[in-house]
Amino acid sequence: MEKKKINKLEVLIIGLALFATYFGAGNLIFPSMLGLESGNQWSTGVIAMILSGVFLPVLAIVLIGIKGSVQKITDHVNKKFYTIYVGIIMLFCCCVSIPRTAAVGIEMGLQGIWSGAPYILMVITYFAIAYFFSKDEGSVIDKIGKILTPVMTVILIILTIKGLIAPLGTPAEQSISNPFLHSFIGAYGTGDVLVSFLMANTFLSTIINKGYVGSQVKKITLSAGIIAAILLGIVYGGLFYMGSCVSSQYLPSEISNADLLLTIIRSSGGQIAIYGLCVSVILACLTTAIGQITAVANFFETETHGKISYKILVPVICIFVAFVASFGLDTIVLITTPLFSLIYPIALVLMLLGIFSKFIPNDGGYKGGIYFTIIYVFLDFPSQYGVHISLIENIIKSIPLQSSGFGWLIPALTGAIIGIIVYNKKK
Repeated sequence: MEKKKINKLEVLIIGLALFATYFGAGNLIFPSMLGLESGNQWSTGVIAMILSGVFLPVLAIVLIGIKGSVQKITDHVNKKFYTIYVGIIMLFCCCVSIPRTAAVGIEMGLQGIWSGAPYILMVITYFAIAYFFSKDEGSVIDKIGKILTPVMTVILIILTIKGLIAPLGTPAEQSISNPFLHSFIGAYGTGDVLVSFLMANTFLSTIINKGYVGSQVKKITLSAGIIAAILLGIVYGGLFYMGSCVSSQYLPSEISNADLLLTIIRSSGGQIAIYGLCVSVILACLTTAIGQITAVANFFETETHGKISYKILVPVICIFVAFVASFGLDTIVLITTPLFSLIYPIALVLMLLGIFSKFIPNDGGYKGGIYFTIIYVFLDFPSQYGVHISLIENIIKSIPLQSSGFGWLIPALTGAIIGIIVYNKKK
């Protein structure tokens, strides 16, 4: 049977959907603050931000595409590890990530246009729209890529170009000692590598369902990743530079991320630009929510071997996340954000193990690297909720790179080396 010829329009739609899935409202807010802090060293900061905020997440999904699935990586750790770990990610999405998109989209987006918008009613409307776009599994990515993302992308690029053509000022001296490291860690903290593990199977299934096979799937994944990376780089880079241009007017300690972005957009394009920003926030949140609802329903349908169908799961998920979102953004962030520190380092280690798989001689490297990382995140977890245990905290603080947010790296590397040696001896 002759292979289907790759359709460039389909690749573009998948790439746009991938961009939209990564680009939540949080990703819209953070670049301008990093730019403000980097000041006249903005070019160094932009490179660092793109490396950790764009290159790492896209590399992760391309890597998964090359391997064939997330399971191809996790099976080296344990055959059941995929179900347990990805299942936790999916539950995290239902309790944290998806409800947060509604809270941000309504509080920062919709209420920016209509200040008197009734919150609970808007939450119900938001997830009714999300349900409409996610109810048909086979067309979710197409709907995001064809309808929602183009509108959001055009608005964002217009706002970005306007800010680049007419800068609001001249970048001042940076307010931080190391703009490269600061921007790298700032973008790394968005957690988009986790999105790659969350959404990879959904995107790969979409490509396969369109009739592509073998090397074509890898090629399309790479192409879609490049499209997403270019768009993320343009928007992030533009917002970063716009933030640096007002560094002579504002101090980072005197203005919040959201207020800084609103001030920049208002100064750049007036009230019309603010409306454009609000629409972008709503669409950024909505596309992320739709993608994640689809991924969660897909996962549980597969793991229950079809006993609970996608058609049933989607409305159940929408009702549940609407209930959680009703508590408001502040409550959601306060209670659940520390959970992120429990699952994100594991995703990063899985990505690194996948990248360097050719240099790992046996499965012991995977097992040791992941098990040591799990020990690390559980030891560090109590402090995220303000529970301080002196002995444990002293151990954690003594780990190199802990203060930079990369404390998991040394335990993972140590565990991988020990695992390789132990596994080899057992064999």
